[in-house]
Amino acid sequence: MGQAKETDSIQSGNWKKNGIDPFLSYASIAAVNVSGGLEQTSNYAGQLYTGLRFNFDKMFGWKGTRGKISIINRHGNGLEKEVGSVFEPLNVVGGQSTFLYDLGIEKDFGKQFSLKIGRTTAADDFSVSALYYYSLNNTVNGLIRTLLLDGLMTTFPFPTWGARLKYNASSKHQFQLGAYQLGKDVFDETQHGLDFAFRSSDDLSIFFQYDWFGKIAGRNSRIYLGTHQAFGTFSNFDHGSESEHFARFYGHIDIELIDGLYSFLTMAYSQQGEIAKVPFQSSLGVNWKGLIKSREQDRILFFATIGTFSDEWAILQENELSSEIVLELGYRFQITNHFVLQPAVQYDIRPGGSGLIDNAVIPGVWIEANF
Repeated sequence: MGQAKETDSIQSGNWKKNGIDPFLSYASIAAVNVSGGLEQTSNYAGQLYTGLRFNFDKMFGWKGTRGKISIINRHGNGLEKEVGSVFEPLNVVGGQSTFLYDLGIEKDFGKQFSLKIGRTTAADDFSVSALYYYSLNNTVNGLIRTLLLDGLMTTFPFPTWGARLKYNASSKHQFQLGAYQLGKDVFDETQHGLDFAFRSSDDLSIFFQYDWFGKIAGRNSRIYLGTHQAFGTFSNFDHGSESEHFARFYGHIDIELIDGLYSFLTMAYSQQGEIAKVPFQSSLGVNWKGLIKSREQDRILFFATIGTFSDEWAILQENELSSEIVLELGYRFQITNHFVLQPAVQYDIRPGGSGLIDNAVIPGVWIEANF
């Protein structure tokens, strides 16, 4: 369920001057499992994301108010089942249909507070970093992936009703609180994002996150720490009991090691192995822009992720499970301001965590156009 990156705007005459900013993005990934896994095969998946951003200050004089409406179409198939993995090698897989996604409004209250309400997801504001959006695999593309594996977090492209309050205490300190409807059919792609109903059976997903922006050893850095709490009725893996509360904690640190070279580290953990398939995940990433002077906009990318499986999930699978590790190395060619070509190779160690499936080698290519 990889999340789409914000795109550059289409320059459409006087539209933007009048407060209407169209955008369009298309991304596609083709990959092949050449060795290991359960089956050697190839697949392709694509994603079209388009919509309008509105500046209501320019349109109606509503100071500090903006809105957004968007649709998304996903098509094609991934390789998760063929590899036998938990992490999907093609990040644009998840909800292969057409959805009405964004339908919301955001209002600034002075320079410190902003409130967003409408059809949205937690993945738009929590557990995200611009450094994540370069991974072909969905281990971190969009957000720290294990938060989604519990099925208790709303994410792109499955919208729900939600609200997010942001408080910028200063240039270094930011706090966010979000609350989101968590319907039993929130991941039903046949609804196409058009189920606007509230039901007594709905659960509630709440996020709180603190961000720090500053310098470590004189280098630009960011740290965020967050918690996800879900309230409702959740089936445990033994299918004989239920829980009414779920909690997971997560964090991130990144630092610009030298000009253009960023590295980040993430961690996420839940002690509730009866609900969390992967209670612990940690990812390391390296993003080096401008290493080759004649290709200043290109990037060299590396990602390494480990996810450990819960004992309760292992019992349900009737197998001993340890961890799955995914390594990815890629190079991003910025062909033009609007067009990207990114070949990469993934190496999946212990797909599914059992050690019974051979390690998989998965070369692929990502093509992206933004307008």
